[in-house]
Amino acid sequence: MKLDVLHALRNPGTEYVFSVEQELPPQDVSGSEVTFDVVKLNGKLVAGEDGSVTVEGKLSTVAHAQCAKCLAPAISDVEGEFRETFIHGGDPEDDESFAYNGGAIEFDKLTLFYVMFNLPMRFLCKENCPGLGHLVGADVTISEGEDVTSLCQDELNVQRPFAALQQLLAEKSDNAEN
Repeated sequence: MKLDVLHALRNPGTEYVFSVEQELPPQDVSGSEVTFDVVKLNGKLVAGEDGSVTVEGKLSTVAHAQCAKCLAPAISDVEGEFRETFIHGGDPEDDESFAYNGGAIEFDKLTLFYVMFNLPMRFLCKENCPGLGHLVGADVTISEGEDVTSLCQDELNVQRPFAALQQLLAEKSDNAEN
């Protein structure tokens, strides 16, 4: 989304209110795809005498991903504040700064940066998600240090194509110890 800043550039030091919506493509976050609703950015901008434009405000969206515990769909509200200065004629490929050319600034890079910065560490379908452990039944107790994923796989009779190889390696290890 481009925001016309020509009026602000003609009147440096004057604050202008803006409200824009920005689409974000799906992102790969730690091997999981995260999608987003339209991001809403509201704030104000001020042009400087040097042609720079400072924008500040708040953004909000909803992120969609898989639950980190049970892989069910999970959503998270994403909100954050931003304050950045766009430099006229700067390098748009520079990851350390925001630049613009002409009379409009683009919010793509700023939006992506602040949405990713404000994502939760992990997505949960609900705060008290039991994870995959709920699939094995209520009568199962888990000892400290026990691998829950292997417990779930054994209980669900999941086919393991390398089980025979694992058994051979275990036998070889036992023979080497004797």
